[in-house]
Amino acid sequence: MLSKEELLKQRERREKRKKIFLICICVVVIIFLLFVLVTIILSAINNYAISQAKKKLEQDTNQNYVYPKADYKYDIFTDSSYMRLDRGIWFNNDGEKTVMTDETYKNYPIEAQFMYDVVNLIIEGKFEEYNEIFTEDYLKNAGKDLREEFTMQKLFAIEIESLDSYEMNNLTCWDVQLDYRIKDNNGTFRNDLDFNDAGSIPVVYKLVYDKKSIKVTDILSRYKYDSGLY
Repeated sequence: MLSKEELLKQRERREKRKKIFLICICVVVIIFLLFVLVTIILSAINNYAISQAKKKLEQDTNQNYVYPKADYKYDIFTDSSYMRLDRGIWFNNDGEKTVMTDETYKNYPIEAQFMYDVVNLIIEGKFEEYNEIFTEDYLKNAGKDLREEFTMQKLFAIEIESLDSYEMNNLTCWDVQLDYRIKDNNGTFRNDLDFNDAGSIPVVYKLVYDKKSIKVTDILSRYKYDSGLY
């Protein structure tokens, strides 16, 4: 049988181990809370930096143009000068360019076929059908980027190029660049290009395929796409 002195020492050892255990728990909890706090702070700093970078990119690339009054009944195919331009829809496959036509349409990748149809919707001013190519989430969040109505567009020097393909959430995705110029741009479809046809700003359509249909989840200018901020 243990003496009172030995029992006292045993109790003291238990109390000491208990205190050490509680101190360790407290240290672990404090370290965890500090980690969470630092993570939140770093995330906030990162989000702020991205927000500022996006704002600067918007400012650097934003242009304000004055356009003539749009004529929604005008048939662009009656413009002989436009009809003489290169209106072919070119597909760029690693530098090798070929013209897509209604006859050769099925010989191209499905993402190229989809964009071929998109180009024709733009040219023909079919804004209702054009808006149907987007996901519901895009339409909800597009804001000022949504083109609800536009006239027929005199597109020329048209080029489609697939930049990337990948899998996400068991869906096939593509990033497809569409480049073109617009003769006599009236701003109803592209308000980031001037009235004259001096140049172009390529845009990247982000596509998702669920084995049934292709939808557009986002559209980015090539500037935004290359920035990695979006």
